[in-house]
Amino acid sequence: MILSGLEVLTRQLVRNLRGATQQQPCGVDLTLRQISEWSSAATIDFDNTKRQGAKTSSLSFDSNSHGITLYPGAYLVDFNETVHVPRTCMGSIFPRSSLWRSGVGITTGVVDAGYEGALGALIELAQIVFEKLSETVERYNGIYQSATSSAERDGTGQPSKS
Repeated sequence: MILSGLEVLTRQLVRNLRGATQQQPCGVDLTLRQISEWSSAATIDFDNTKRQGAKTSSLSFDSNSHGITLYPGAYLVDFNETVHVPRTCMGSIFPRSSLWRSGVGITTGVVDAGYEGALGALIELAQIVFEKLSETVERYNGIYQSATSSAERDGTGQPSKS
């Protein structure tokens, strides 16, 4: 069962909203805080003992237009909003139709039950949707818990070391 945008806001599952127009019938619009590009390679492995996130550098918005030109490629985005996902829900982030109509896509993962913190994706103007789970599950307890940035690990406010 998908929670309505009104229920998501009433239950304060999404926080740090920028305006009243973010509520949608089936979710809540997410707004862009920062765009970064990758400046180094990342390391992944099977048991995460050697995992290292790639370094990023933030891109600047034009001070006059408040816009930014993105050339073809992948970008890391951070949203203004944070989430508090109850243990009875999961979150999914989808692109707004206005983006894919312009050839822009969003790549995200599942927002686990019990996760609290920042959200990130591979571009801007996304919408988060919450689905009710059939039962209460164990709380998310990974290294990204309480993150304040999508480039951060372990809720310290610091980017991952690479």
